[in-house]
Amino acid sequence: MDKNEILKKFSAEPDRYYKVKLFEEQGFERKSCSRCSRYYWTLDSNRNNCPEHSDDTYSFIGNPPTSKRFDYTQAWKEVESFFVKNGHASVNRYPVVCRWRDDLYFTIASIVDFQRVMGSKVVFEFPSNPLVVPQTCLRFKDLENVGVTGRHFSSFCMIGQHSIPNSQGYWKDECIDLDYRLLTEQFGIEKNEVVFVEDVWEGGGSFGSSLEFFVKGVELGNAVFTEFQGELGKHSELDQKVIDMGAGLERFAWITMGTPTAYDCCFGP
Repeated sequence: MDKNEILKKFSAEPDRYYKVKLFEEQGFERKSCSRCSRYYWTLDSNRNNCPEHSDDTYSFIGNPPTSKRFDYTQAWKEVESFFVKNGHASVNRYPVVCRWRDDLYFTIASIVDFQRVMGSKVVFEFPSNPLVVPQTCLRFKDLENVGVTGRHFSSFCMIGQHSIPNSQGYWKDECIDLDYRLLTEQFGIEKNEVVFVEDVWEGGGSFGSSLEFFVKGVELGNAVFTEFQGELGKHSELDQKVIDMGAGLERFAWITMGTPTAYDCCFGP
């Protein structure tokens, strides 16, 4: 299954896969990047490029776009407070050694906490619905970037916002509304600074559309709407769809502090 093939199909049907109520209510405009042709949603009528090809990349350094300054611990408290206030259970993090998965050594994402492998399928077991979790993760595929880009870590804390869309949980509209309000209300970021980029995610035999959200050129999180299983063209809908939003806590602290690198605000005195 080729990710670009899935993205091309999904982006050809934006109303089905990407358009949410927030975009209509706030007046977001869908645009295609003049450099890479990726589709994104913005309130800025003058923006011509996606965040990865924009002139404002890293422009928050020395000029934080948030109304308040939060260190690493304080940033989590703000995130936790927002989601708990909005009906989420705050769940303690799981071990970083992934003992419950025979196919993984380490916990690589917050959603892994709740995945259970049953034969050839992955099912989800949530202790609460919806929930938020500060999950310590280990990833080694970007080691060459650690210490170079200022934003890459081998060990990091993933803010996990997860929901099963049943009578207790929610689906795309509420997920993106919550994430937008977290940025604009809780962290005080101007509305026109938030850009959503269309993407897809696939893994473990399942896949779905996703919306990455950026501020000042840095990706803060990615809301994945996991709803299909199998290969594209031969796929079927999952019995249990899942909201899988993952965000880097380090980047939330970084964008509020505006330090030269994320390491300064997370590991500094």
